[in-house]
Order: sequence, then C-alpha cells, then structure tokens
Amino acid sequence: MVLQRSKKWIAVVIGLAVVGGGSYYYYSQQAKKPAATAQENVSTIKKGAITSSVSGTSQFEARDIQNIIAPVDGTIKTMNLTRNQEVKKGDVLFEISDLSLEANLQDAQVTLTQQEKDLSDLRDQQNNLNVYAPISGTLTLASNLDTGSSISKNGRIGTISDLTSMTTKLPFLLEDAVQLKKGDAMDVTVDGFNLTKTATVVSVSQQPKGDASGSKLLDVEINVKNDGTLNAGMKVKGSVSLGGRTAQSTDKGVLDFNKIETVLSAASGTIRDVNIKTGNYINKGELLVSITNDTLQNDILNKQAAIEKQKITINDYQDKLKQLTVTAPFDGVFSTDFANKKTNVLASYPAGSKIEAQTQLGAVASLDYMQLPVQVDELDLTNVKVGMKATVKVDSISNKVYQGEVNQVSTVGTTTNGVTFFDVGISVKNDGQLRNGMTATAEIIIQDKKDIVLLPLEALQQQQGKRYVTLVKEDGTKEEKHEIKIGIRNKTYIEVTEGLKEGDKVLIAAKRKETTSQTDIDRIRQQFQQGGAGGAGGFPSGGVPGGAGGNAGGGGGRN
Repeated sequence: MVLQRSKKWIAVVIGLAVVGGGSYYYYSQQAKKPAATAQENVSTIKKGAITSSVSGTSQFEARDIQNIIAPVDGTIKTMNLTRNQEVKKGDVLFEISDLSLEANLQDAQVTLTQQEKDLSDLRDQQNNLNVYAPISGTLTLASNLDTGSSISKNGRIGTISDLTSMTTKLPFLLEDAVQLKKGDAMDVTVDGFNLTKTATVVSVSQQPKGDASGSKLLDVEINVKNDGTLNAGMKVKGSVSLGGRTAQSTDKGVLDFNKIETVLSAASGTIRDVNIKTGNYINKGELLVSITNDTLQNDILNKQAAIEKQKITINDYQDKLKQLTVTAPFDGVFSTDFANKKTNVLASYPAGSKIEAQTQLGAVASLDYMQLPVQVDELDLTNVKVGMKATVKVDSISNKVYQGEVNQVSTVGTTTNGVTFFDVGISVKNDGQLRNGMTATAEIIIQDKKDIVLLPLEALQQQQGKRYVTLVKEDGTKEEKHEIKIGIRNKTYIEVTEGLKEGDKVLIAAKRKETTSQTDIDRIRQQFQQGGAGGAGGFPSGGVPGGAGGNAGGGGGRN
C-alpha cells in the first residue's frame, strides 16, 4: 500500500511539473538543469467519462466475527465444541457450572415467594378491617372482645349459631335401626311441650352399643327444621312406623344447632367499633366489628419495596447464570484457529475441567460477508464515505470482479514514512470462494461521471489560484490565459465545468525533462495538502474519453 501511494506521488509531482502556467514558470526557474525547448501541439476538446477512485490492497477477514471466551472462573459442565465446526445461532457451545451461584438464586427465589405471600396477606388484612357475619343466626361474642382491645389476625370474634335447623342423635334398638336409611321421615316430640315435629334421618351409626338391660342399640342422627319454636338444649324423643308397628327411641336426645360458624378476624389491629351484642340475631353480611391498623399501609409499601429489590437480585443471578451458557451469536463457523493456529486449545478443556475467566477457545465467524481492510492516504480520506461502492479483485481468483461497499472509515490514522494512512473497511458478499487471508485489491469509486468535457492535463495552467488554458481560436490566433473551472480528474484528463466546450482547441506544450529536487517534491505535496493545487485531493484513477481505467487515488475538487 505504501509503495503504491509513493508511486502515486511521483506521478503527481511529474504531472504538476509539466502542467505549465505559473507553476511551470516557477519550477523551470528553480531547476538545476535547463529544460529542453518545448514544442507545441494542438488538442481538440472531446467529451468522455472519468472515474475517480481510491485503491488499496489487503487480506480478507470475516466481517462478522465474535471471540468465544469463558465468562467466569468455573468448571466446564458441558462442552459441545470441536476444533472446526458449523454452528447455528443459539446453539449451546459450552456451559460452566457455578454451584454457589445456583444456590444463591434458589434461596433468592424462595425469599421472593415468601415476600409475595406476605404482601398478599397484608393486602387481605387491609381489605378485611371490617368483619361481617358469614351466616345468619344467633351471635355469641368472645368474652375478651371490646372497643379498644387488641386483636391479632385469626383472632376469635365469636360464633354464630344457625337457627334454621336442629340436630340430635336418638338410640334405637338394633333390629329397628337397621331398617332406617338416610332421608326417612321420623316424628319427634319435645319433652315438656305439646309439640310434635317431623325430622329427617341423616345417618345410622354402624357401631352398636348396649343398654342397662343388655339390649343392643344404634344411634340414629336426625335433622329437624326449626320454625322458631325449637332451641338448643331441648330434649326430644323419636318414633317411626316400621312394618305396621311403631318403633320408638329408647332414650331422649338433646337438640343442638345444626350449624355453628366461628367468626375470626382477617386482620390484626385495634377494635374500633363493636356493633352487636351476645344473643342478638344477625343476618348474613351484617357488620359485626371494625378494626383499625395505623401501620398497615406502611407495611405494604415496605414489603413492595423489598419485593422489587429481591426481583433485581434474582435478575442479577439469572443474568450471571445465563452468561455461564455460551451460545453461538449467529450462523457461521467456529474454529480454534482464531485463538491458536498451531494447537487445539479445546484439548485442555473437556467437560469437568476448570477454566479461568477470559480464556479464549476460538471464535465464531460468519462467512456470508467478508471484510477487506485497506489503507487510504489522508489526502483521499475526506472523499471516502460509508456506503460508497467498490470493485474488488482477488489475486487467486482470475477473471472475476466482486462488488463491495464501504462500511467503516477509521478516525485514527497511522503514519509511515511521513505519510498518514487510515483504515477503510470494505464489505463483500461471499459467493463461497472467499477465504480468510486471501489477498485482494479494492478500488473505491469516489465519483463516476459520464458525458463530460475532458481536458488533457498537459494543457492546464494555473496561477494565483486560477486555472487557464491557451485557447486556439478558429482564425488560428491564440488566447492565452483563457480562464476555466474544473471538476474531478484522473492521471490523464481533467473535467472542465466552465470555459470550454466540445470541439474547442487548446494548446499543449510537449513534455520536457526537468530535474526536480526532493525539496520541490515535498513542497508540491505540502501544497496539495493545503489545497494549493486547485482544491484537488490528488490524481485519482479514471478513464480516457468514453471509458474508465487507472489505479491512482484521490478525488478532484471543483470551483
């Protein structure tokens, strides 16, 4: 690359030395050896094409590549890599085990589950500071319940007895009881009252018992609907018709409430109001007591904050564990050669072995696109932009030109022999033939203009920042210092944007030999760097009228 650029500057120096005009006059006076007498030629202006480009040679590398390294110290749990293999995006390449990290995650998840249960409990308490009757019936309050007293969650408020039905057990002789079944009707009389009620058999005991006379008995459980005349503690006796005869219970049974509901507090706090008294009949849904708790809202907020913090901790553990599973970043080829071309580094890391963080096992490279990093002279860099097209020729692949595109332009240069170069990356779609390390030459197309007015470089003169030609008129007279404006150029021609048209004739001085010192060359190069050569960035490669060609670099400027 440096050799090519050096050749380019020699061409630039020689081109400028023979241009003529003010620059020619200056350097002809400074030359140590007198120049030969110039001969004049006339050139007819034509239209054609100029391709402005910058070229460079380098070796291909994969455009998309990612090193495969161990993220942490640990033990290799699974190893799915071989020295060279194709991989698909998401494929598990290897896993590292960290038992302490896994235990920490499990503990954190258990803690989070408990915190979420605690929060749910606190919210339930907040929604249950008022206690309502779960059923209708007679209320019996707990003895220690009063306004201002403290109560804990699940503390006893009292009981509610359902008066809609009563129940008891009546003993019958075994031979009578076994004839009864669930749902049978039974008449019951209330002791001390002239009341007869109809009861329903609920169940018959399977365990016989004896009485004082030695008879065997079975308990029959019954249920009696209450019309308001029955109450707990009343004694009743039952009778039932069996085969045309009446069988009676051998003893009385004591009535009890069929359903008794214990009312518990769903929140802890202080009793604010008690709206009922023991013995009152209450309806389902009626407010029994109100509880107040001044710290409950803060407890909820603190628990919510603790849960969010715990989730962050869990996510951190999960991220760390996820990093222990190394997957393929994209479809491509894994190779250990990216880490060590001579040794298979995987041989030292089978499953079960220890590995240190940042140990590189190789890299995954996508071969769909290759990257050609070429160096561009600082004078040409301003003309190179991301997205510009490039043609690429590979040394080992004959008669084929690849199409590329600039995808990277470095902002940091390196200086060699006084010339600063910048890396420019050119992306090339791989047809399956391109390989890492292949040598190729890229030509970045800066501008490609067709059907433009072309002037031979030898006819250009310049002085005090202006460009001139010697125009040969139709009558044969000459107009010296005929001013023109220029555009891009190559090593042979320059674009004329104003001042000449196709068919005009200009005077060209024949080439002459001059001796130019290194000081002159350095001065000319300095002039180009500072824009003194008409705003041109160099002599780019390009074509002759009607075509394209050349291999120098740089884009021409325009006034």
